[in-house]
Amino acid sequence: MIKKIGTIIVFVLGGILLVYSATRSLDFIALTLPDDRKTLAYFGLAALDGGLIAWVMSFLHGSKGWQRAIAFIMVLVDLVGAIAMFTMDTLYNTGKSGMTAAMSASEMQTAVLALSGIIGLNIAAAVAHHMSDPAKMREQAEEEAFSKVEDATLQQISRNADTLAAQLAPTLAADWMQQTRARYMANIGTGKIPTMLDLSAQDVPMPIIQAQPQQAKAFDMGALWAGLFKAKNDGRTYQSVTSAPAVAVAPEPKAEEVTKDNGVFPGGVAGS
Repeated sequence: MIKKIGTIIVFVLGGILLVYSATRSLDFIALTLPDDRKTLAYFGLAALDGGLIAWVMSFLHGSKGWQRAIAFIMVLVDLVGAIAMFTMDTLYNTGKSGMTAAMSASEMQTAVLALSGIIGLNIAAAVAHHMSDPAKMREQAEEEAFSKVEDATLQQISRNADTLAAQLAPTLAADWMQQTRARYMANIGTGKIPTMLDLSAQDVPMPIIQAQPQQAKAFDMGALWAGLFKAKNDGRTYQSVTSAPAVAVAPEPKAEEVTKDNGVFPGGVAGS
């Protein structure tokens, strides 16, 4: 019970001091803003007292890996910043009232630059905290691995394409030559010259028609006997219809030709 009371007292003490520090830091930040933008000073507390609480909670709960290192560093930065800001505001107000020496312009400039640096460090730390998330880093590593695989695949495809081109080029070139020859041969005698080849067209070979062998008719014995029986009833006889060879008959010679061949000239005078 006593331990719990001690923890509660420390927690309450820290909260009260943070409220005091935050009010003094808010007052100093408001000095750097115009009158119509004083409300922006509350957002500036996110880099001082508010950032201190946020980074402590992140370090204790949720941070993993490099996130814990970032959170621990920012706890120290915001702690120093919060102390510096409420100290600067105290010196400014006491100097303004005459209790201490008034702050010079150079000192005020240093305090403003320090405030800007602390705000900038908080922004950078928040970005780094998200980027160092182990789950996100694993996703990035997997995406990088996938990218390497894709790059290697594309390179392999490019190399395979060169090999495939060397293998297919002779076949494709021979096919193109046959297609070109066929189209030029198809236009021989027509006076037409093909100006553009349709590579998608294909020559369709003419179908080869084979003559079907004639089948010999089967000898019908029944039809033969029927014909002979009918011829007998009609009283007809059948002779060979084969004609005899023709005998050539020489024409009779004329009287004048006979007399001349026998050596007898017309008028009864024989030649000597």
